Amino acid sequence: MKHTLLILLSVFTFGSTIYAQNTSVKQETKKVADSMIFLTYHIKKSTDATPTISHLKTVLTKGRIKGFHEKKELMKTGNLTCNLLDKELKVIETLYIENPLEKVVEFINDSDNLEKRLISLDSTDFAFRMPYHEAAKYVRMYVISNTNTTNYIIYKL
Repeated sequence: MKHTLLILLSVFTFGSTIYAQNTSVKQETKKVADSMIFLTYHIKKSTDATPTISHLKTVLTKGRIKGFHEKKELMKTGNLTCNLLDKELKVIETLYIENPLEKVVEFINDSDNLEKRLISLDSTDFAFRMPYHEAAKYVRMYVISNTNTTNYIIYKL
């Protein structure tokens, strides 16, 4: 019972680890000097195959992104895509985000060995950052799926 409690505390204490992979800029735009945008979303499993995503908060701040986390193959089913769009809805910047509903938790088991488990969450909040571009007017977020149907949300900055 102690270890189960430790797992739950770890999930909620450490929150979401976002692995983002930046793709090349699709369009020549001017980045606002040393500015970045933090986006916070809520994701929840739904009755159909695609989770629902809702926007919670946007913060524009000064600062530079020195680089993204580990390079991983993130263009896979269940992961998320976030596009920064201009006023004509053309893609300026794209980020791929590892599925925030799946968490790998490390803990010490009853044999005092380190063990990893994949925990599937029903819902969670997650945040990530992107470089801010002067031309950015919208953000589009969607879950990568195997079907031709894409459910996405667009948020006006």
